[in-house]
Amino acid sequence: MNRKHIISISVALAVMAVIAGCIVTGTAVITVKLVPDPNPVTITENDFDQSEMEVDLNDDEDFEEYKDKIKDIDNVGFYLSVANNLNSDVTFQLLIDPDTSSNWSTIDDAIDGGIEVLFTGLTIPANGSKVINWDESVKYTSCVEEIKNILESGIFSIYPAAIPRNDFSVTIDSLVVIVTLTGSK
Repeated sequence: MNRKHIISISVALAVMAVIAGCIVTGTAVITVKLVPDPNPVTITENDFDQSEMEVDLNDDEDFEEYKDKIKDIDNVGFYLSVANNLNSDVTFQLLIDPDTSSNWSTIDDAIDGGIEVLFTGLTIPANGSKVINWDESVKYTSCVEEIKNILESGIFSIYPAAIPRNDFSVTIDSLVVIVTLTGSK
């Protein structure tokens, strides 16, 4: 059974208006709750094909209204609460795929197929847990340029994973993607 998540999306627009004929730019913040508290998700190497978290920003009225006005993505970050269920350290990752119909069966298939690594480098100790806030998450975020391209369509999938690829079990208590962008009217 594939986990297709209905995403709650909030777009807060600080300033995006035309005032007296002048173009004003501003910052928008998009938050996407992939694993909202208190609904933890446990992922292992054996159920990677079931771990897809599908995002469709086009269902959000604010994103739909402002998506053509996006000029730049300033930062992509996360709020993450995750636990390692094994007796050895793991490096937590999030993979992103602009094709929501890929149906990857293994992590290796996904990476060989060109899926991007969005978030990597977070080591979770054996039987330990980590909470990462937005400020700290930025140092683990990669492929921001790819995110810019993917955000234009508003549809993508995120897959949780870990290294070592052949032996991991992580429980995600909360995962919120936070994107700040600049736009104009």
